[in-house]
Formats: sequence, structure tokens, C-alpha cells
Amino acid sequence: MSKFSIFRSINRLVILPTTGFTLGYVSFMKTWPSEAGSMSLKDKLTGPGDNRLHLQRLDIISKIQNDRFYKNFEEDTSVIYRRQSETLPKDHLPYHVGQGVLFGPGKLEIDPIIFHDEADKSIVVFYHLGEGLGNENGNVHKGILSLLMDEALCYCGFPTLPNGRGVTAKLSLKFLNDLPVNSTIVLRANVRETKGRKCIIDGTVESMPTKDWLRYLVGQEKFKKGKIYASAECILVEPKWFKYLKSLKIM
Repeated sequence: MSKFSIFRSINRLVILPTTGFTLGYVSFMKTWPSEAGSMSLKDKLTGPGDNRLHLQRLDIISKIQNDRFYKNFEEDTSVIYRRQSETLPKDHLPYHVGQGVLFGPGKLEIDPIIFHDEADKSIVVFYHLGEGLGNENGNVHKGILSLLMDEALCYCGFPTLPNGRGVTAKLSLKFLNDLPVNSTIVLRANVRETKGRKCIIDGTVESMPTKDWLRYLVGQEKFKKGKIYASAECILVEPKWFKYLKSLKIM
């Protein structure tokens, strides 16, 4: 083997990967906020650049907050209330799909509202999807639903992993009904199984549940489940090397 071939192999296998990793690491650390060392899923950070709050549909927020289904969670002291923006580092909000390019009039028109039951390992998230997220038939693009499901199911599963972070190993989706644009929806997710560095989360996207007085009067669940638009199963895995990122305080 010539000296040139040896140098080319070293360059391809050692120098380039090392340089790329170093540049990526430095760039990542530059954008990550200084408070990252103390950040966890339980922390409240900042709102959607709180200067972006004015882009929300206040009429939609008011309608959701006055709904009896929403109030049940609001009054439940066992669940934690968060806005999606409060779960993300401030400096990353403009680059987050749901808080950046897809946030605003005609798109994700409210900062998604999350109710997290840590004991039950479940979440309920409220969204409003505007007309700008639709296809030529006036229905929300399937890709948008896929994104919301992946993001929410991962968020639901993260706390069950050893170091609180993971990657999607597999996401299985079933689209059951078309979802019209300008709809307020509820995403439910719960951790079905956790084993070491792996967990399985189930989820659905559905319309807002309605009051079922007949069932309520006979002592059953007082809300009729909404129309299910999509269901999903997410397999979340924490890579072994994530524990080193935690020790470096960048996770």
C-alpha cells in the first residue's frame, strides 16, 4: 500500500470524523443555554420566546380553557401543567419545528398545552391546527400528525429512561380518519412498558371529548371519547453513550 493510500485511509477514518465531531460539539455547546446543567423535564424555563405569545389565537385558548374536559385536568393536583415552550431551552425555540417554522397564524395557532401525570406515566396535549397545515382537500397533512405524535410520545417516555433522553427506534402510525384544518385536537400518550434503556409508548390523536350525560348519570366515565384520527406506537431507546453527555451537563 502506498504512502498516499495510507494517508487517505487515516484521513477518512480518523481525521475527518474527529474534526466533524469537534466542530459539531463546539457549535452545539455554543447554542445550548448556560442553564442547561440544571435543566430537566421538571423545570419551567421560558415561554415561546415569550415575545411570540402574541401570535397565539387567544379566542382558541379561551375556548379550550372554558371546556369542562380541560378544567378536569386543570383542577387535578396530581398532574403538572406546562406549555410546550416551557419544556425547551430558550435559545433553541426558533429552531424547533413546532415553536419555529410551524408556529403562528394558520399553523400551530396556540402554544401546545401539556398535562403530565408522572405517576401514571401519561400526558394529554391540546393543539389547534390552522388552515396552513392542510392539503388540497382541507385536511391536515399526515406528516404534521406524524411529527406531533413522535414529539409527544418521546416527551412522554423520556422520564422513564435512565438518563432522561432517548431516540426514536421505531414509530408505527395508523391514520384512521381525515382531520379537518382549523381543528382543536387532543393527543393522549402513555408509557406501556419500560425495560432498562428501552420503553414503549402508545398514543392517539382525537377530537375534543364531549360530555356524555347518560354515562355520567349511571356512574361511568362522564366524557365520551372524541373521534380518533390517528394512533401510534413508539419504541424509544437510550443509547449507552448518552450517560456521558449527562455527565458533561449538556443533556
